[in-house]
Amino acid sequence: MELSGKEVVLLMIKLIALDMDGTLLLSDHKTIHPNNILAIREAQISGIQVFISTGRLPEDVSDFLHRTNLNCGMVCCNGACAYSGPLPDGKQLRENVFSADLANQVIDLMLPYQIMINAFEEGQVSTVARSDTHHYHLLERGLIREKRGEAALRASARKGILKFYTMESPDTASFSSPLMEELRNELAQKCPGIQITRSSPGIVEVMPEHVGKGHTLIQVATDLGISPAEIMAVGDEENDLDMLERVGFPVAMANSSSKVLASCSLITLDNDSAGVAEAIRYALGKEDTLCRDNR
Repeated sequence: MELSGKEVVLLMIKLIALDMDGTLLLSDHKTIHPNNILAIREAQISGIQVFISTGRLPEDVSDFLHRTNLNCGMVCCNGACAYSGPLPDGKQLRENVFSADLANQVIDLMLPYQIMINAFEEGQVSTVARSDTHHYHLLERGLIREKRGEAALRASARKGILKFYTMESPDTASFSSPLMEELRNELAQKCPGIQITRSSPGIVEVMPEHVGKGHTLIQVATDLGISPAEIMAVGDEENDLDMLERVGFPVAMANSSSKVLASCSLITLDNDSAGVAEAIRYALGKEDTLCRDNR
């Protein structure tokens, strides 16, 4: 008996990787659409592995998963670390941190810009900011510890920084910034050994070279016996390209940046219309999915 195209897709996809902001989450950055939650559960019941793949910290992702009663694997900090499930029970699968020397080079270049610098390590953020009122948002939810000042940044560099997450201020993160573009260019020119990306127009994120969502996702999938051709990834922004360009089924949200739209063979609805649920319906071989060909 000959299989239909949808049945072939269902047989092929064994893992689905989902970005959070602009993808899994509504535009409030705080809520997961109920249809997305139901679709994730349906995928897992069918035997498909689901990983959240995000720039966010593992403590942050774990909080979302606990509040929605979901148990998914996690690729966090743009691939700097990965876990089998939400903390505290999830097993660490990967960790890639800056060397102390490289982290200090990045700090040396960033400090003269007088911007908000957040350096993430396990369970903690070290912050330098223009205002004492500027804090990384997880502090408000009590999910991580905070230390402030240059000395705290240097101490984090010695212990091992997962990622730098920088902006002019929390109020400007969603908008393009000439100052942040200047920083981005200087880092690229003067600091070899790093990777620069963003999850929003006014943000500059820095990781060690060769660390990325896709790089870590493929490593984890390989350990599970899953090939890149058997993975669907869904995203919307520049920091998702590393995984979208490596998998067999790259899906762009309708609200994606132009670079993401150009890189994906499939397109789904926007994040406020449960586009993730439609992508999962495609992975499950549903005939009436609104996820469509983008070529």
